[in-house]
Amino acid sequence: MRNIFMVEDNQDIREILDIFLTAEGYNVYPFGTVKEFKKRNPEIIPDLYLFDAMLPDGSGIDLCNEIKNNINNKAAVIIMSANMKIDQTRKLCIPDDYISKPFDLSDFLKKIQGVIL
Repeated sequence: MRNIFMVEDNQDIREILDIFLTAEGYNVYPFGTVKEFKKRNPEIIPDLYLFDAMLPDGSGIDLCNEIKNNINNKAAVIIMSANMKIDQTRKLCIPDDYISKPFDLSDFLKKIQGVIL
């Protein structure tokens, strides 16, 4: 099974995506804040990081840069945002893909399948 680390502060979205992705066969590790994410189990290696761009205690953009700057990282990064556009996001970090909120779940799944090989 593929592992997804998801940082999303909206509890409803986090729960829906957790249930949806789990039903699609992924192991999902949901976090509501950057602080929670920083306490993740380092022994679990994700295939994908799914970050909300704006979080209450930090930024998915900063997390994207942190992950992308780690030479040992092999996982993809997708940024989700209701406020930022893809062009704005790519000026601040280089995610593997971008998901605009609100989104259709089938399109969302296609984007995830597209970056997880």
